[in-house]
Amino acid sequence: MAEETDGIEEAFEGQVRILVTAAGQVAERLARAREQALRRAQAHSEQQAREMQSRLEAERRAARVELASVYRPDWWDRATPEQVGHAWQVARAWAHEDPEAVRAEQRFRDELRTRYGIDADNTGASPSAVQAALQRAEHQRAQADVERSHDQADRAEAHRLLRDANHEERRAEEARAGAHHEPDPDERLRATAEAERREAAADHLRADGRAMYDSAERRRATAHDLEAKGIDQKVVATQIRADVSQGRPATEAVRAATRTAEARKTRTRGPQRQRSGLDL
Repeated sequence: MAEETDGIEEAFEGQVRILVTAAGQVAERLARAREQALRRAQAHSEQQAREMQSRLEAERRAARVELASVYRPDWWDRATPEQVGHAWQVARAWAHEDPEAVRAEQRFRDELRTRYGIDADNTGASPSAVQAALQRAEHQRAQADVERSHDQADRAEAHRLLRDANHEERRAEEARAGAHHEPDPDERLRATAEAERREAAADHLRADGRAMYDSAERRRATAHDLEAKGIDQKVVATQIRADVSQGRPATEAVRAATRTAEARKTRTRGPQRQRSGLDL
């Protein structure tokens, strides 16, 4: 008598069949799009070609990091059908140009056959179910593109605000230095007031820039992307906490170093208006 099941394993296997099939088709599209983008960059200029090659190399390194999981039995024990499909997509998308992706693809084929009895080249998935999965993937990709576009716009605006803040701060330092050497009391008061006004403007601009750069929306989008790649939620949470406590634009890091150096110079010149020195 055949052993009865509750249908969970069959449903899981069915989802794997559908998502692996859909992921393979998406991977082929991604590989073709990558090749076309590289050809366009090469036709445009050597500079664009170098930049594209650099970007693709970074993406290839990221793909290798993702694919490292498929060699761990514990990853397969916990992986969802979506994570299996995503990893298969990454392996297939890079298999034409990266030997590491070829190795991962072969491991995938072995695991799919051993664990689920699935032939990666002929999964037996329902065409209509695969088409529905492709439509969902397209919708999710469009949403991700919108989020990425918003994130890039926020970052650009954050950098602009921080540049404006640095400009205001430099003007404030110039006004304060002028007040320090101004013999006319009225002009000294005017220069001091201008310095304080510009410092306040710099503080407001910098606060707005940091808030935009380190927004909750950006952190949520980052967490979503990491979890979609099958990275453990605890690891994601640790990464987001580090991003909150340490993440800031490069211009902020440069500015912090500059202010530290200026503070040392100020102490050697003599007493001036004390500043907090805090720059989160």
